[in-house]
Amino acid sequence: MTNFNDRIEKKYQVGISESEVAGLWRNLRSFLGPHGLAPVQEITSVGSVYFDNKDCDLLRYSLFGRLMLVRVRSYETYGRPPEPITEYWVEVKTAADGRRKKRRFRLTKSALMEFLEGRDAGEGVFDYNRNDAEPDVIRDLYRETQETIFTLGLKPILLVVYKRVAFQNEVERLSIDWDVRYHYVTTNVLDYDSWKYLVEKPAGTSDKVILEMKYLHGGVPAWFHELQQRHPIRRREYLKPMEGMGFLFQGPLRHHKEANYFLPMIEAYMANSKRM
Repeated sequence: MTNFNDRIEKKYQVGISESEVAGLWRNLRSFLGPHGLAPVQEITSVGSVYFDNKDCDLLRYSLFGRLMLVRVRSYETYGRPPEPITEYWVEVKTAADGRRKKRRFRLTKSALMEFLEGRDAGEGVFDYNRNDAEPDVIRDLYRETQETIFTLGLKPILLVVYKRVAFQNEVERLSIDWDVRYHYVTTNVLDYDSWKYLVEKPAGTSDKVILEMKYLHGGVPAWFHELQQRHPIRRREYLKPMEGMGFLFQGPLRHHKEANYFLPMIEAYMANSKRM
């Protein structure tokens, strides 16, 4: 798997409007090139379906500083006509001592359905992930993630869709996320052909422009401090699913038995993540 599955991860907010992202992207291309970071993708529409149980235990863990996220993610090229999603990443993200660890494996749509039904991984799963990890590693991760989903009773609850561009070298990665939209979903979200241009009105949207800095070890790269002198970039801890669940508890989940318990905690968390 890629170097960036076990890394130090820091989040920042940029004090610009979403209409100014294109200008920021052009400036970053010029600035980051001499530091060895090159664009790694076109504008990508990232879709992440977050799982939780009826008591929202994973949200509870995150609010108390024990991050654990279980999600299914897809990447679609923005600006092109929607095509059926053919590849999904099943991911478990945790945190310890300032590091973020993301364990993940790829599945086709049919294999994803079999995974969520509790079936064992077939040889096709190992072949599909052969460039990422050895079969024994994929087998263990597949079983552990499946056990977590079934033991905790996890189901799809929140779809987060946003645009992303990124720059990367062998040890550092900088991404820009914007146009973040949050949707309340159930298991049928996995039947959608595409998550890119949904007709359903979102439960909420974010006006934040987010930078994510990821690196393998040591301190923040020196070039990033220079970048902060050029642009209004400030450190802000910010989890998209935290903000998204706040919108759900104010909207489609407002009658949830834990809504009045979670909302003040989410609002307190978001108070430290306000746009500058």
